[in-house]
Amino acid sequence: MLTSCLRTLTTNTTVDLPKSVSYVCLACHEKEDIPYDVVRNFDLMDDGDPTYPPQFACESCGGEMYPEYYKGIHGVEYKLSNLQETKKD
Repeated sequence: MLTSCLRTLTTNTTVDLPKSVSYVCLACHEKEDIPYDVVRNFDLMDDGDPTYPPQFACESCGGEMYPEYYKGIHGVEYKLSNLQETKKD
């Protein structure tokens, strides 16, 4: 019975995942769309601090990039707008 319930749950539930995550360079403000699967795999492999999103370097200047929006595997939402508000304080 449990298997039947799980099968019904998994077959009737569809989640549209984004195709990419938009990252912005904190130094030069260049934007880059990184495939969602790549970001998710980096998130899964990272054993570090979950308060930081998966990190990438800007191809233009080598600066640190931050996602405009990404919800990580631990449920943490990373928003560029939140980071910018924190830097103003």
